[in-house]
Amino acid sequence: MNTSTAHPSFHAASTLKGVLPPHLWRVLARNGITTIEQAAESYPEKLLQMPSVGPRTFRKIEESLFPGKRYAPAQEQYMAPQADLDQPTKALPFFRRTQNALRRHDLK
Repeated sequence: MNTSTAHPSFHAASTLKGVLPPHLWRVLARNGITTIEQAAESYPEKLLQMPSVGPRTFRKIEESLFPGKRYAPAQEQYMAPQADLDQPTKALPFFRRTQNALRRHDLK
């Protein structure tokens, strides 16, 4: 959990609606994340597994909720699944694709 460097209004506002632009909080709400606390618990691995969260959306969420933090995916081609992610095997290829896209996006 990465709550130590969360958005300055982390404790003041618990919903994402007032903190994020509408298109970003809608993406998170569609995936069951409606509070800043839930977003902090999901950062970064679970956010990267969500549909509609690509590299640009992920970076915008990261900049808005976690200023000063920047997730850097491992440089390995294959990333072994972590037991604490509780992810179905169906999500692993999507997770890897998103991480690869994030690496490419950061090179630009």
